[in-house]
Amino acid sequence: VLHKWVIYDYYILHFDRNGNQQIQSGYMKDTTLALKPTDLYKIKQRFEEMNYFQLNHYIQKEKERGSLSYRRYEIEKYKRFAGPVAILVLTLLGVALTSRKVRGGMGMHLGLGLLLAFSYILLMQVSVVFSTQGNLSPSVGVWIPNFVYLIIALYLLKKAPK
Repeated sequence: VLHKWVIYDYYILHFDRNGNQQIQSGYMKDTTLALKPTDLYKIKQRFEEMNYFQLNHYIQKEKERGSLSYRRYEIEKYKRFAGPVAILVLTLLGVALTSRKVRGGMGMHLGLGLLLAFSYILLMQVSVVFSTQGNLSPSVGVWIPNFVYLIIALYLLKKAPK
């Protein structure tokens, strides 16, 4: 359903490919949009309370509205799948580290395991920031730590004594 809108004292920002902006202004613009006034209200929903389908629907509505905040919700959507995989990857990493028996005890391997776990968290935070603020896709940003640490875990498993 299309609705007729009249906008007074408006400004339109145009961005070219280089990121330069041009401002167009006017007194009155008569236009037809597929929006209702209620679509312009900002509904602040907590993504922790949404299930997967509600989150997808909310992301789609935010994209239709032209909002840029949908990236945070996309990151949350991909984290819901990447999190359980991260548990498996870090468990595999732990198995690879603990399979080695050394004379000095387990202190060095425990320290290495903690270092790798904290560096995983750091890499996850950095990649999420690049996804939120930069040009990195949310799906790629969330899955990068899993791929990097899966490669590390497979390498350590290959080097581990049988």
